[in-house]
Amino acid sequence: MSSIRKKVRPAAGIHAAIRLPGSKSMTHRALMIAALAGGPGEIRRPLKAEDTLITAKALEQMGTGVDWQGDSIRVVPAKHRWTKPSGPIFLGNSGTTTRLLLPIAAAGKGEFVLDGTARLRERPVGPVARALETLGAGIEWLGTPGFPPLKLTGAGLRGGTVTVDASKSSQFLSGLLLAAPTAAEGLTIEWTEPAASFPYVAMTLEMMQQAGIHLDRPAPNAVFVPAPQTYAPADFTVEGDCSTASYFWGAAALTGGTVFTSPVFPGSLQGDSAFLGVLGKMGCRIEWEAEGVRVTGPQQLAPIDIDMNEMPDMVPTLAVVAAFAPGTSSIRNVAHLRIKESDRLEAVASGLKLLGVPVRELPGGLVISGGNPRTPAAPIRAFDDHRIAMAFALAGLRVEGVEIEGAESVAKSFPEFWQYFDRLAEPDNSNKTE
Repeated sequence: MSSIRKKVRPAAGIHAAIRLPGSKSMTHRALMIAALAGGPGEIRRPLKAEDTLITAKALEQMGTGVDWQGDSIRVVPAKHRWTKPSGPIFLGNSGTTTRLLLPIAAAGKGEFVLDGTARLRERPVGPVARALETLGAGIEWLGTPGFPPLKLTGAGLRGGTVTVDASKSSQFLSGLLLAAPTAAEGLTIEWTEPAASFPYVAMTLEMMQQAGIHLDRPAPNAVFVPAPQTYAPADFTVEGDCSTASYFWGAAALTGGTVFTSPVFPGSLQGDSAFLGVLGKMGCRIEWEAEGVRVTGPQQLAPIDIDMNEMPDMVPTLAVVAAFAPGTSSIRNVAHLRIKESDRLEAVASGLKLLGVPVRELPGGLVISGGNPRTPAAPIRAFDDHRIAMAFALAGLRVEGVEIEGAESVAKSFPEFWQYFDRLAEPDNSNKTE
């Protein structure tokens, strides 16, 4: 694929209202639950982007009916779990799809070959695969053990107790939880602590319960799911994506402007909604309203020292905002960012250095000396990573001459990003993105 370069126009004092696309994390989970349900269901306001289309296509290959109807999806579960795919299931670079789909596939019968891009082949799935072997699945590694491509032979899940190492990704745990109600008998899933990005596990559990599944928490690091249980037909309305919202919140923070985003709510299932609190500590004003939240940037940002383990996807956004905050900011406990769509710590450090920002890359974090970014001498590489592309777009609101190389990568989670973002620099941009 050829790489597209995108110039970013500076903007000051922006004033905008953004109607957010649906949450990527919630859309993935809603599709998986709907495919396992006892009857046809509906998902309203889903995200239609590269990653969620990959999930939908994979489920279709396994016999699920997935019909995109305007602003909703009708999902018809397979008559028999599952239909044998005609060939390998190609998962692009969607780590979420891969890690959630493995247990879903093992919940039925059949053989499934899962593969993806060169980068996906570098993203680990060993912990969830080992847990599935304990529960009766067969795993054959077709390349490097612990990584795609692989062949899974499913015969349904046994019950009992299984332990998974979720220190590198909470998705290993979420996938097992989603499939647990299909087990032949009650299943206890334990995990070694700490689990990375635990709010995503909390989202999984809440969505399972919304779909009628009973479960218990016998210990802080364990969930017991009585089984077999059947999910109620899907009936989900997806929240606006807080990860996507972060770029517009960051735009307000950097320009001293105001951005209203909707639909998001104080009780959001998304852990990334806590990024609002981080911006609040840096000087932003946060105001909740009936359908969303308004963020207003300060005259001068304050630096921050923070553990971001529970919201790692916000680190690129935070790093770019921190680059404009005079003083030293430290971002800690995010080593798992190295196995995302890119090595995000390396990618962020690379971009900040091009902006002339002193940055020290640690094994599990970044130390940023902010306050005086300058026009970069070369385009900032996105490393084929949507979050890097969108985060560094923010720098272009304050610094002349910012170009993003690999701008097309935003299609993974927000295909319309550049259309929305360009409007921020327009002289009268209030409400134009509604």
